[in-house]
Amino acid sequence: MGLAGVGQRLMDHPSISLSSFVRRGARMNEHTRRHMQLGLRYSSGLEGAPKGDMFVVVLSKSAWHAVGAQIGSLLTFVNKTYSETGQIKLASRDPTQEPVVEFNLLSDRRDLERLMTGFRKMTALQMSEQVKAVTDKPFPAAYTDRVRKIGVVNAKNRIMTSIAAKLMDGPAALRHYMIDNFVVEGFTFDDVINDDEALETFVRKSTIGVWHASCSCRMGRADDPMSVVDTEGRVKGMQGLRVVDASIFPVVPCANTNLPTLMSAEKIADAMMR
Repeated sequence: MGLAGVGQRLMDHPSISLSSFVRRGARMNEHTRRHMQLGLRYSSGLEGAPKGDMFVVVLSKSAWHAVGAQIGSLLTFVNKTYSETGQIKLASRDPTQEPVVEFNLLSDRRDLERLMTGFRKMTALQMSEQVKAVTDKPFPAAYTDRVRKIGVVNAKNRIMTSIAAKLMDGPAALRHYMIDNFVVEGFTFDDVINDDEALETFVRKSTIGVWHASCSCRMGRADDPMSVVDTEGRVKGMQGLRVVDASIFPVVPCANTNLPTLMSAEKIADAMMR
């Protein structure tokens, strides 16, 4: 028996990033193994949204390699998202083929507008005297194919980024040229802070999730046609099969998904023991 809700309403927290070059002396990479040094939670004021519906993470580096250690980011994401039209489905009957994944992270305009507002807030922070003193060349960041390729951990990328990092620490003109030509794609900082249409286009194109994929196997009532599991994780219409992970959430939590997943697992494990 097929269940209509399997793979449907996939959700994540949509995010956008404003990045910049971090000057020598202000980098924290030698003092901590973590990328994240600071979190800021704030309320958008959107009608109906809970308090703390937005979140910002301050990153001291953006990747494992030498250039990544020079790039800091203000990563803004929507903690309480309303976009619920994502899906995951099989590409074929061949189990070795990757599935088709469509997050549709901005299908609800409320998420788009809050990310745009959040980006403007981070722009104001970036332009403050304190942040300007320790950074250079801010830019709207995107997880492009180029960034993905250089992010693969291998000897070639390690050598290439080590050389590039030495050049980035050189004259400002050379650094700006390298960021404009090898990092930024499509939109400059001036483009998005001076033109709302450019900002919207950038946000629509560059929004990604924050590794909180959830809700594609939702828990719900027996009479809900889109629910997949019951309150004990049992798959409707099947014997001996349970699902216990973030996919059973009815909606992605207004928080990190780690603790809610642990709590769900504890609850269902307790039910199984009983």
